[in-house]
Amino acid sequence: MAIHSINNVNTSNVATQNKSVNKSSVETNKQPNSVASGEDTINISAAQDIQKALDVSLSTPVINESRVAEIKAAVNAGTYQIDPARVADKMMQLETKIANST
Repeated sequence: MAIHSINNVNTSNVATQNKSVNKSSVETNKQPNSVASGEDTINISAAQDIQKALDVSLSTPVINESRVAEIKAAVNAGTYQIDPARVADKMMQLETKIANST
């Protein structure tokens, strides 16, 4: 078994490996005028889609302030109704999710 120094690395193989692209993360389009020349274009939109999703999530409030104000007013007025069956159902759903996640 021979061990080659790092200087003997086949650079064409390394270049080929570096140029490989995960096809699921990019979209390739052949443009009509480039078919004859054999040129392809690659549009990488995954980063743009992620940025759009991030922008939307950052601009959306985490707390529905109008609903919180509505509930506070009902509690203060003594008119807030609690449905014990619904609370129990939601607790059971949460327990089921927790049990299934482990």
